Amino acid sequence: EGKPRPGMSSKLRQCQKFVEIVGNLISSFKQDQQTCISVVDMGCGRGYLTFSLHSYLQRTYQQSKDAASCRVKSRGIDVRPKLVQEMNGIARELGPSFDGLDFCEGTIEQIMTSENDKTTGSMHPQDEKDGDLNILIALHACDTATDDALWFGIDRQCDIIVTAPCCHKEVRRQLDVHVAGSGKGDHQHPYGDVLRHNIYRERMAETVTDSLRALLLELAHYHVQVFEFIGGEHTSKNVMIVATKLPNPRSDADLMDIQDRIQALAHLHGVSKQRLSTWMGKVVLAPENAENMDDTTPPQTANHKKLSPKRMPPLVS
Repeated sequence: EGKPRPGMSSKLRQCQKFVEIVGNLISSFKQDQQTCISVVDMGCGRGYLTFSLHSYLQRTYQQSKDAASCRVKSRGIDVRPKLVQEMNGIARELGPSFDGLDFCEGTIEQIMTSENDKTTGSMHPQDEKDGDLNILIALHACDTATDDALWFGIDRQCDIIVTAPCCHKEVRRQLDVHVAGSGKGDHQHPYGDVLRHNIYRERMAETVTDSLRALLLELAHYHVQVFEFIGGEHTSKNVMIVATKLPNPRSDADLMDIQDRIQALAHLHGVSKQRLSTWMGKVVLAPENAENMDDTTPPQTANHKKLSPKRMPPLVS
């Protein structure tokens, strides 16, 4: 058996735990009539997780002697062309078991805003199959890249979305402005004495960002869990957001309640922009301090309104 390279044992443990969680989700969510498992790994990097999950699913489902066996297709997305070429070469060298795995060049945003990007493969609605079990994963996509990945999963109506966020700069910048302008005495922010410490401000930005993401996923008719997926000794970025598509949509009353809670949470922390909410077309809060913030609004291109409302495309023909 192989051993992890020096300094990589924590990364290996993260991948193992991630695969374990996704595997358990699939076993409880998959229906017998679903004949293909399609996985997209957004911001895959060197593909440690992509290879690990594909190998596990291929052994568990595609090579299974069970009558409910199915095909497994996986795609890793990364912005670096040389790395993508290298990962595709490794996948081909590993033999037939990895024929269903490929890597494509592009940013998450490019994939969503282009219906016919040759670097990312076919994204046309006619190529999509409703019989697939569609899964979106993203391990440590930085800052708003996690929101882009979440929106891709929502827009493609993925059955399972699993992300482990990294960095929360978008909300952190707004938190800084909001607390600085809150004044003193009776006009001080309720968390003023907490947020004047940078370490707590960083943690609050993480908590608020991921709480808003969870609420927005609930607004998109997902059941959501947020939890620590691995011990802090392996990584400080150990929060995981898991969303599974509900069999039936939430009621209008429930949706209104969630929207009210989103706005209340955002108002308390001075959040006027949150990238996932912008993708979804949901108003988080009136931009009181918009002139002091960087513009992180996703581009409204001609293709943006044409995004397919259907499921994820087949990844391998």
